[in-house]
Amino acid sequence: MTREEGEERPSEGEEYPLPPELSFDWKEAHDDIINEIRWHLKNTGAEKIVIGLSGGVDSSLSLYLAVKSVGLENVVAMFLPEAGVTPDYDEEDAKAVASLLGVKLIVKEITPLIEAFSQAISELRANSLALANVKARIRMILLYAEANLIGRAQVLGTSDKSELLLGYTTKYGDSGADFMPIGDLYKSQVRYMASKVGLPKRVWLKPPSPQLIKGKSAQSELGLPYEVLDRLLYYRVDQRYPEEKIAKILSLPVEVVNRYSMMIVKSDHKRKAPPIGKIGGATINMDWRMPIE
Repeated sequence: MTREEGEERPSEGEEYPLPPELSFDWKEAHDDIINEIRWHLKNTGAEKIVIGLSGGVDSSLSLYLAVKSVGLENVVAMFLPEAGVTPDYDEEDAKAVASLLGVKLIVKEITPLIEAFSQAISELRANSLALANVKARIRMILLYAEANLIGRAQVLGTSDKSELLLGYTTKYGDSGADFMPIGDLYKSQVRYMASKVGLPKRVWLKPPSPQLIKGKSAQSELGLPYEVLDRLLYYRVDQRYPEEKIAKILSLPVEVVNRYSMMIVKSDHKRKAPPIGKIGGATINMDWRMPIE
């Protein structure tokens, strides 16, 4: 799959049009994230970062922040395409971003691994959701394998706040990482920061897609564009507005707002460590939490 050539870099002063509700001090957030990455590495004894680069805005901005945190010589980016599913322009964009930042890019085809799983579990071919989750977990296995091979490395996740709240991630796939640098930024805020730091315009304007099922985009699966979803999530999570009030503000049926509120509730398990059945004593994550510092 190809596309027409788009503008490589934004014009001076050009930026993603951020909804007023989501305005924030991007420079302060930028510096905070960089410091948090450094703090996390220091407290885990790691020095290097491995990150999956898809060619989309989330992973591109995460890579940029990683480089700013530890230097390009300590960052390894991996592009993990699937033949016939990953579009050519994603590879072009991943290579362009890696080149722009001066980062080593490892390209590793995952198709043979998908075939191996499909042969071992024949039912996978008939279940697109199960197969899609396997693909996401294969990618995370490869990222952690690379982190182990280079030593003293952490895997940076690339999910944003919108995806994490809606559960639009694969458990132990793209949600399985050591640190989520942009996990407190809505998709619109990620796009805005990406535009401000000078990443290619075609990357921060690209329609999001996990590229797990051919032809599927985030909007086709989620139902609403992120421009609307982010505002809905902001009002529900940050402002704690009731569904009826959000529906009126966004001119949406209250049933639609309720649907996304339930997505937040039902995906809660994806945002937490597995619960532990309490027997007695100081139960981990309930009664006892080891201080990080």
